Amino acid sequence: SVAPRSVWLHQAAGEANESQGLYDAAVREYREVLALAPQRPGIQFRIGRALLARAQATPGADLSEARQAFEEELKIDPTNANAAYELAEMHRKAGDLAKAREFFERAVAQHPEFDEALVGLGRTLVALGQPAEALPRLEAAAKRDPHNEVTFYQLAQAYRALSRTAEQEKALAEITRLRELAAQRASSIPEPRRDVTRQELPVKPPQ
Repeated sequence: SVAPRSVWLHQAAGEANESQGLYDAAVREYREVLALAPQRPGIQFRIGRALLARAQATPGADLSEARQAFEEELKIDPTNANAAYELAEMHRKAGDLAKAREFFERAVAQHPEFDEALVGLGRTLVALGQPAEALPRLEAAAKRDPHNEVTFYQLAQAYRALSRTAEQEKALAEITRLRELAAQRASSIPEPRRDVTRQELPVKPPQ
């Protein structure tokens, strides 16, 4: 039988390494956990996150290992909304919008108040030419987190696609207001640690 303490110690060491940016060491510790307890929920997700974080430091890095870890997590725990979200975001960035939609919907089904997944699903639906379907998701995200400029940017895109000019302008004005607020607060408030990849503005926002 496996000593639960050794599983816990490897997991704790993995989390400590991950928090310090020692991603290779973190992955090694998490794999020790899986060697002892192959069906332990959450560990493949943490491996995927560590591999993703490591890849972010290397433009053009191969993300297939991270993607595989998130897929393995969903086999172990089909209810892991974070793993579904990360897969959705990887598919969205790769341009596979149908797959992105499938996994964002899966994440939202498991966790209806998952802000980043609501925004990801909304922006994917806008990109798929379904802005009317996107709106309720984006409006729900804006209500839950009224300080996220990415949400208002995506709302502006949805309103624009629906020719709702007044609402589009209101959303764009909200982005300006949020940026001014953020600039005032930037020096005093540290950025909270996130457990999932954040939704971001496009690198070159379309005109």
